[in-house]
Amino acid sequence: MPTADDELARLRSLVGPSEVAYAQLDDDLRAASDQLREAVLVTGQLRGELTEMSVQLARARQDQDTMQRRRAMGPMAHLADLCREYWRDAVRPVAGRLVRRTGLRRG
Repeated sequence: MPTADDELARLRSLVGPSEVAYAQLDDDLRAASDQLREAVLVTGQLRGELTEMSVQLARARQDQDTMQRRRAMGPMAHLADLCREYWRDAVRPVAGRLVRRTGLRRG
């Protein structure tokens, strides 16, 4: 007559690995999940840096185009272009904020 240990060994051979192997697989799964989370985090950071570098490159190209365009201008056209840029980038936004703040509107 088979003993309880024999029956347990027979059932384990039918079912598969032991509880220790299952525990080890569970630990491996947790470690892999942690590595995956870290890899996703690093991937996100790299994507953010790539986007930032793309924006910087676009701005540098715009600056290069502006400099090349201004190089071909005469002195008065260059000055007029600088004044337009100053108006667009500095004066107009501040004036718009002041108009909104004071409640004045164009009629």
